[in-house]
Amino acid sequence: MRAGIFTVTLTDIQDMGIQDTRHFRLSFDPGTVFDYEAGQFLNIMIPTPEKVLKRPYSIASSPTWKGFVDLCWKRIPGGKATEYLWTLKKGDKLQIQGPLGRFTAQRPLPKTIVFVSTGTGIAPFRSMIHDLLEKGEQLQILNIFGNRYDEDILYQKEFEELALKHPNLKNIFTVSRPKTWKGESQYVQFLLSKHLASPADTHVYICGLTNMINAVVESAAAMGFTKEQIHYEKYD
Repeated sequence: MRAGIFTVTLTDIQDMGIQDTRHFRLSFDPGTVFDYEAGQFLNIMIPTPEKVLKRPYSIASSPTWKGFVDLCWKRIPGGKATEYLWTLKKGDKLQIQGPLGRFTAQRPLPKTIVFVSTGTGIAPFRSMIHDLLEKGEQLQILNIFGNRYDEDILYQKEFEELALKHPNLKNIFTVSRPKTWKGESQYVQFLLSKHLASPADTHVYICGLTNMINAVVESAAAMGFTKEQIHYEKYD
């Protein structure tokens, strides 16, 4: 589908974690067609006195869920985009541009896909994981997801329930500043080799900030992953 401009209605807002992060649901008018691939993003149109700003956000919902898209936003103090978004309430209208981007699962699919993310970098992987599972794709999925604090693991219960229903999904949550957390506490780049025996017939998808991505790419390369097996999208 070619990118277009759409007016949507904000129909749900949920506060998540302790790092000023929210889950938003944007609903389309009845009859609107908005087809996209899991992993793509859209631009939010931010009105300012000078001009309309465009800010990209990964779509966090599965393409099979029609009539709306989910987004996950972290507030940036002083940031024009999120300061505006934090003033919105249910029922408000806003404009989006999309779908955009090519950060999607490459075909043919490998035997194993490893998703590595931190914070709101989980957004495109929430979309991809649901899409792959709903389509019954025959592959192993390893979801390595890092956060600072116990309370910050976005969509934790949802991913845990998915793993119970789908044995081919394994979640590895890690918390770098644990309070009562008893699971992994290492940074995500150290967990790739710990939980993956071989890079054979495996692709790695990484989403988050540049420093984390560089560290994971370095770890993957040391394991023998080729450039063609590594895909990433930067959030800074």
